[in-house]
Parts: sequence; structure tokens; C-alpha cells
Amino acid sequence: MNKSILLLVLAVLSAAAWWLAPHFGVAEYSAQIHSLRLPRVTLAWFSGGALAVSGLLMQTLLRNDLATPFTLGVASSASFGAFICFAFPVLSTTIWAPQLLGFICAISTLLFIIKLGTTRLGYSGILLVGITINFVFGAALMIVRHLAPPYRMTKLEHWLMGSIETSDFDSSITIGVISLLCLSLIWLKRHDLDQFSFDVAVARARGVNVAKLLTVGLATSGLLCAAVVTQCGPIAFIGLVVPHALRPFIGNSHRHMIPACWLLGSGFLALADTLSRSLLILGRSSDIPVGIITALIGGPAFLFIVLRKSTKYSH
Repeated sequence: MNKSILLLVLAVLSAAAWWLAPHFGVAEYSAQIHSLRLPRVTLAWFSGGALAVSGLLMQTLLRNDLATPFTLGVASSASFGAFICFAFPVLSTTIWAPQLLGFICAISTLLFIIKLGTTRLGYSGILLVGITINFVFGAALMIVRHLAPPYRMTKLEHWLMGSIETSDFDSSITIGVISLLCLSLIWLKRHDLDQFSFDVAVARARGVNVAKLLTVGLATSGLLCAAVVTQCGPIAFIGLVVPHALRPFIGNSHRHMIPACWLLGSGFLALADTLSRSLLILGRSSDIPVGIITALIGGPAFLFIVLRKSTKYSH
């Protein structure tokens, strides 16, 4: 299929997912229900697109097919900052305290990673540092969970599994503005990313400033990830699966992959959130955290993609 036609199809499907999702759910549809569901669907739409593009950038910059938006520890540090405010409400001086503290922690981690990226640590070294940061903040999260009052744990666990809960457009506007800024920055580097993904030495020989590209790319990916995690918690698998699902049809051209990842990721999360609030368990709405739905769908999907690739290469 022609890449432009595929992008058009993805755009139509993504827009349709956003438009139709508010019409479905356990509660009977009405104008009032629509006004409550639309902000949530919009938040899911923006979040899915941001995570998918963030995952694409991480896989390109780290030259690792298993890289995700959460690989470098930005998500775990953001979760830690927000988690503290959720666990100990005395720290929440404003309603935005969890998001603000989470974003500060994420940006601090991101600056640390970017600083390392300008050294001779190498891509595998940066990857190992990110894994270490994830372990450190994972341990810190366990300490907070141990010290938090028991009656706070239900909300904490629900958020930590990745959930989209909002009744206004404030969160969507926040992620939308950050996404627009990040997409504008990375779009200017799309040709450099193509050269970089092909071969780093060749990219340097053709005039690509690899250090600057790494800085801009990591900053863009980290900001997209932090924006989503501070609003919705960590939502798994979108940043990993979406780029892999599109590459067989689009290839490695970032001119097409960036918008394609956004469109598929946004539509997928909007539909996954619709499913999460539409399931009936034991006769009542369960409103399962959407992170569980994306993991249940994304895990088998990624396994199918990997097995299909291995079968193709074996022949």
C-alpha cells in the first residue's frame, strides 16, 4: 500500500476512534454522559500518540528494538514524584502537586541522561544507566508503598497500573501543548534520524551532528513520556508495539513513521480506554485501569510480531 494512502487511512481510523469512543460504555449514552466521556477520550488520544512517538525515538536513538519510553527511567522517576504526593496528601499543597513533582523528578532524570549522552558512554552504556535508574526508583516506590497509610493504597495501585480518569480538558491541553512542541522539534530532525538509524558513522560523514541529535531526541522522548506518566501513570506496551507494527508497512523513514506512530498510538489507546470502562465483571462495570488492557493486547501482539519476523528470517 502507498505510504500516503496508509497515513490517510490511519488518520481516518484515529479520528473515528476519538469521535465514536464517547458513545460506548456501561452507562446509557446521553448528552451529559458524552460531556463527561469526551475529556477522558481526548486525554487517551493525546497520551497514546505521545507514547508511540516516544517509543519510536527511543528505539532509533538507542539502536535497540526493545527500547520503550520507560527504558531510561524517566517514567519511574515521574511515578515516584507523583506517588509521594498520592501516598502522603500533606505534601499536596495544590491539586496539581502530584503532576508537578512528578514532572520535576522526570526532568531531573532526563537532564542526567542527556548529560551522559554527551559523554563517551555509548548507547549500550546509556541503556544500562537507564535500567539502573529504573531499579533505583522502583525500590524507592516500594519504600513509599510500605510507609503509606493502608487506606491510600487502592488509589496508589490504581494509578500505578496506568489509568485515564478526568472530567475536564486540563490534562489533555497540557499533553497536547507539550506534544506539539516536541513533534515540531523532532520533525525538523527527521532526515537526521533517517541517517542515524541507517549508520552512525555514515550520518557523521554526511554532516549530522550526532551529539545534538541525541540531545534533542532524548529530550523530546523524555518530555513526551513524562507528560503522559504525570497525568495518567505508566501505560505499558504502546511505545514498544506501535513502531514494530508499522515498520513492515512503512519502513524506517521518520517522515512517515512519526505521524503514523502518533495516529496508530492515539487511536489504539482511545479504543483500549473505551474497552476498559465498558467491560462488565460480575454484573457491574469494573473500569479496569487501561494499562492492564494495553498489556493484555500489546503483549500477545508484540509476541506475534517477533515470531513472524523470526519465521520470515528463518526462511
